Amino acid sequence: MSQFGAATVITDAIKLILLDCFETLVQLDGGTYHARPGVVEFLAYHARQPGRVLAVASDCDEQRVRSALAEAGLLDAFAGVYHAGNAVDEDAEGRLNKRLDVPMRDFAARPEQVAFIGDSPLDADAARRYGVLFIRVPRSEDRSFSFATLIAGPSKYNSVEFSAAFLERYLAAQKKPKDSA
Repeated sequence: MSQFGAATVITDAIKLILLDCFETLVQLDGGTYHARPGVVEFLAYHARQPGRVLAVASDCDEQRVRSALAEAGLLDAFAGVYHAGNAVDEDAEGRLNKRLDVPMRDFAARPEQVAFIGDSPLDADAARRYGVLFIRVPRSEDRSFSFATLIAGPSKYNSVEFSAAFLERYLAAQKKPKDSA
């Protein structure tokens, strides 16, 4: 079974690249948000690709997302910032879910024209729900990873622990009644 989120190549067919904010684009170092290694080069490369749009998809509030991106010097790189106020819904358990359909509609992108880059099972779940390519990156604790490896692809990064089985276990655990252990 191929690994969901193991893709690392963004083809010419991709029109819209959505990126999670915290632990994906930015990391907190000494109380200040900084761009993750290789993010600036990654964004500059994709901004030069004809017809390609870059946007942020976060489940945090707008002010926090915009402040973190601005502090890291990244805010101006994005055509759109999607956040808890404009592209999130809440499920029955109170979890916030990213609505990738909102930026897809805004930028007239079909699922096969979208790549979503994130670091968590919730990001993978959002990509799966909307039928878009998901590229899983390690959280910022993995200091050896650089977004620059995703520019030409394929990346040598291998997210073995984030296999389809891991995602399925995560989703199953979310469906269990809260009183069962």
